[in-house]
Amino acid sequence: CLQCFTCQNQTTCNHTTGHCLCPRGWTGTCESGKYGENCQQNCTCNNGGACDHRSGKCNCHPGWTGDRCDTVCPTGYFGQRCEEQCDCEHSFSCHHQTGICHCEKGWRGKQCEKPCLPGFYGNSCAEPCKCPSEVSCNHVNGECGCPPGFAGSGCERTCLPGTYGENCNQLCQCNGKNEECHHVTGKCGCLPGYHGIHCDIRCPKGTYGPYCQKTCQCLNGGHCNAVTGACDCPPGFIGADCGKSKLCPQGRYGPTCQLKCMCKNGGICDPANGTCTCGLGWTGNYCEKGTISFHVPSLPVGDCHIKERSSREPQTRGSCIPLYQRECALGKYGSDCHLDCACQNNGICNRFTGCCQCAEGYYGHSCEHTCPSGFYGFNCRNTCNCKNAAVCNATTGHCICPPGFYGVQCEKGCPSGMFGEKCQHQCECEGSSWCDPVTGKCFCPPGTTGDRCDIGKIKGQH
Repeated sequence: CLQCFTCQNQTTCNHTTGHCLCPRGWTGTCESGKYGENCQQNCTCNNGGACDHRSGKCNCHPGWTGDRCDTVCPTGYFGQRCEEQCDCEHSFSCHHQTGICHCEKGWRGKQCEKPCLPGFYGNSCAEPCKCPSEVSCNHVNGECGCPPGFAGSGCERTCLPGTYGENCNQLCQCNGKNEECHHVTGKCGCLPGYHGIHCDIRCPKGTYGPYCQKTCQCLNGGHCNAVTGACDCPPGFIGADCGKSKLCPQGRYGPTCQLKCMCKNGGICDPANGTCTCGLGWTGNYCEKGTISFHVPSLPVGDCHIKERSSREPQTRGSCIPLYQRECALGKYGSDCHLDCACQNNGICNRFTGCCQCAEGYYGHSCEHTCPSGFYGFNCRNTCNCKNAAVCNATTGHCICPPGFYGVQCEKGCPSGMFGEKCQHQCECEGSSWCDPVTGKCFCPPGTTGDRCDIGKIKGQH
């Protein structure tokens, strides 16, 4: 008997020929496109995907997915396993492999954030305008001359205040200082914050906006801006509606947290006025006075031995020998564990004092308050880093984006043509109309109307 060849991967050799008998999935080396026992099966991976030499499972190239790598990444995603999100403004799609943005008509730039240069329009901004000299060209469709009420090389701006109409060459005829004219029609109306025949009456308390038709939403005595509706919060409160208590840094209080708290012995300072809320066993304006009186339990916890005393030793001198020690049961505290803890929201109770150690996202004497808007973490000491009025998770600090925004910090507005929560809804507006990124409501250009801007067209409009 001759010695077998050196067979790898736990194979055996044929006792007659000495050849290695390979298990399923192994051979000397499978050629490209083959797999399985003796490499006899053909791989079915498409678009450059490679298959596992044992199972035949496909490992797809970036930009492709599916069992056979025959499905391109969904719109808005690209890269390995299609896990990366496109970062485009005036486009929701990008190249499925590289992430390069596919700009909509009339837009250019790495993120499709810039309109076409003057004199060009359309796909890739490659079409030269065919308008007479000094006449604007719409950067999206190339139409000559801007619609009434709009100006700019790409008709991207509304008329300047005091002008309106075609080419913005009509002067407004509004008389009152609190009036403005519509940039398309020239019709006079009141500026936000005013009402009345001559627009000379300020909005009543609790209202704001054009003709004071909107109701203020400020809480806790906050004052509402008559123009914008923004709330001016009183000391100690924050938030868009002044609905959250302001959390100053530990040991500070006041409108700008400039005043130093005077609370002692673990007392909690009110962020508005500095009033101290004392923990168990303390009282006084600054929690400086102790009130704990220790109760001797009926069950003995130790034998007390009084030493032989001399005339020089005080009568109270002695030592205590404990018989046993035990921790209070969960939810109890005090000298004999007969007091009930008051901690809420998974706060941990000190078994001696009853003071609460709050879980992330909560604060207060009993951990009864969630972190105010804009703060998170232990004792709500961390500041959220969210943009565009987004709130963050009180525990983790992760940003929760309002409709119309997305991104780790909610820093990105919805791409053109998309709206709503996480920008996952598609606008249904016709033509070059655009929609509100929050509600999806269509904003129709002059000459069209309807929920989708698909009704009517003014004759003679370019």
